[in-house]
Amino acid sequence: MLSSMLKKKLLIILTVIACLIAARGEANAAAWEPSKTWVFFACLVRWQDSKEFASFPEDVRKDGVFLDSLRAKGVPNEHIVYLKDEQATLSSVTSKFNEFLKKPGPNDWVIVYFEGHGYKDDDGTPYLATYDVNDDRHITGWKMDAVPASIERNFRGNRAVIVLDNCYSGAMDDAVKKTRRRVSYAIFASSLASQESTGNWTFTESLISSFKGSPIADANHDGVVTFAEMGKHSEDDMLFGEEQLATIDFTGDFDPQTVIAMAPKPAFQRLGEQVEAYSVDGWYKGFLVDSKGGKFKVHYYGYEDSDDEWVPPAKIRKPKLVQYPIGRRVLVQWEKKWYPATVLDVKGSVHLITYTGYGHEWDEWVSSDRIKIRK
Repeated sequence: MLSSMLKKKLLIILTVIACLIAARGEANAAAWEPSKTWVFFACLVRWQDSKEFASFPEDVRKDGVFLDSLRAKGVPNEHIVYLKDEQATLSSVTSKFNEFLKKPGPNDWVIVYFEGHGYKDDDGTPYLATYDVNDDRHITGWKMDAVPASIERNFRGNRAVIVLDNCYSGAMDDAVKKTRRRVSYAIFASSLASQESTGNWTFTESLISSFKGSPIADANHDGVVTFAEMGKHSEDDMLFGEEQLATIDFTGDFDPQTVIAMAPKPAFQRLGEQVEAYSVDGWYKGFLVDSKGGKFKVHYYGYEDSDDEWVPPAKIRKPKLVQYPIGRRVLVQWEKKWYPATVLDVKGSVHLITYTGYGHEWDEWVSSDRIKIRK
């Protein structure tokens, strides 16, 4: 039998070896380099054609907060282009984007972020709605496939992150994959290619919390947040909070395990837990952000931090998902009319449906509020 003293020495040696192995692994892990990152933001909450493209509230916009979070990580101010609302016309966006892409060096990164409306033309071609888009004047928006095409043509580096918070944003993944690629991409899109997107800032907020190193985004609690974990965090928030499927993808040599932020340990065990909490007149979706005196502080999806509430456990419950079984015949709302359909798959409260009498090209993922029982 080993003596007590020898056991202690062995334990110390094993602990030191484990720490050295962990440190070596952490040193070898890929890491995002903010000082070598160039950022292009085109963000809109209002448009010239306000009838076709409805405005979003100005006072709650989060694009500036997102940009500040990147600055705080060490992205230099001289590496940033920020076009806002009327600054983001088609000619300005395209010309400045091409100029911007010529500045980074061979080992630099680019992050491209668009926030606003997305739309498709009659042929199904997806666009990002720039400020001056106007069908009557034959001014289109920023064609999605023009984004990776410009990157491939003008950018000398090999890693690009494209982030879109708009309707049909998942079409960017298709656009990237159709491009002859030299560059490796990370794509973060708030919706599917066939899906409209919420008017809330939920998707962008999930990115902000990830870049800030929130322990909520650190899925495996290892003290770091990776691009893969940021994607998972965004997907979870959109699925539960907005009943929407985000599109997250990585191409080429882009390593999803690249570290973007250090994360502290969770302040309490249930931090980040998704719940429904009762407030004033009903149950609202949110997640736990603090705990004190037997109560929990809840942040509600689609609301500001100033609307966070301290809620007793009796007014907090596990989420009640609305789910219809696969094969169930239902009615689905599309452009204010109800059509017979059948459920093909379910994720959370989002359902993949096929419309009766229509081809599978019309299949789509829909939120629970667009479905009702067929009588």
